Amino acid sequence: MNPRLRRLILPAKPAVIAINKPFASARAKKAFADAPRPLKLEIGGLKPRAGWVVTNVGPTTRNYLDATVRWPLEDGACQFVFSDNVVEHITLDMARAMFAETHRCLQPGGVTRIVTPDIRKHVQMYLDGTGTDGHIADHYRGMGLTVEHPIDLVRIPIASFGHHLGYVWDFATLEAELKRAGFHSIREVTLGESEYPDLQGLDVRTKEGGAQIAVEATK
Repeated sequence: MNPRLRRLILPAKPAVIAINKPFASARAKKAFADAPRPLKLEIGGLKPRAGWVVTNVGPTTRNYLDATVRWPLEDGACQFVFSDNVVEHITLDMARAMFAETHRCLQPGGVTRIVTPDIRKHVQMYLDGTGTDGHIADHYRGMGLTVEHPIDLVRIPIASFGHHLGYVWDFATLEAELKRAGFHSIREVTLGESEYPDLQGLDVRTKEGGAQIAVEATK
């Protein structure tokens, strides 16, 4: 979301969430109950996706799910769990709880796919003195952000979009925390691509010039 627009709507967000949450939570429970097993679960999704139960905690979400507490699902209920630009908005302890629930709710051999800004790539662009004229800089400028110097490529993914309230990631950090949760075969994959057809073409931010990282891990 454009940071300027975010600042405008943020004050009203808690009140709208409070009104919507009971109804959206009930819809999520029904969606989980009705979905065939093993189901495909998206965390933090913004629009319906055929064959998936799409959840969020936003003020207008249809299916409310706080992924940082126990999910209303039985062990092994899911085949795939997907989240795109979610983990950077929550604290490390919250992310650990989310990874633990993901592991619990995946069937053996099930896969989670996580997409998040890659801080290592941003830092490398800063160290190289590059990036201010690239796709990622243009993307950020298009969102109304200031990109004048290489340092902005480090400042933005940490200080903007509310990420300073959460936790930021690179592959090594994701790998360590996913191993901690019990996952194996943890690998970085190309944005928009996967060896699993159900996980192909899901990622939203595939044209940001290396700003994002996609990681898959198996239970």
